Amino acid sequence: MAGLQVLEDQYKAQGLHVLSFFSNDFGNQGGTNGEIDDCTDQYMVTFDQFATDKVKGASAQPVFSWLFSQGATDPAWNFHKYLVGRDGSFIQQWPSSTYWGEDPNSTNFKDNEVVKAIEAEIAKPAP
Repeated sequence: MAGLQVLEDQYKAQGLHVLSFFSNDFGNQGGTNGEIDDCTDQYMVTFDQFATDKVKGASAQPVFSWLFSQGATDPAWNFHKYLVGRDGSFIQQWPSSTYWGEDPNSTNFKDNEVVKAIEAEIAKPAP
């Protein structure tokens, strides 16, 4: 969660918004809505977090059904990441294992494929 908050803090002024969707589709690790609140408080998360719901299969939340209709694939585990452009188009996705770290001044952060994709998208003119 801390790494996602870093992205929100680093790029929010340029139009990036992190959205977090909790799900128990992965070993019931999404938790309850109360646990989401606890996590939000513990990690001082300011980005939008949605109630625990389905992200896979026919009963997936509408946003995931839309992503899949655009060519995205089902997440294999928690913390799967999807990038949607300002124009509403699906851009790219990354698995849970892709992580940029928590220090925006580090080489790991600056050279990370997620960060580069975000920077490329926010560099485009707003529609």
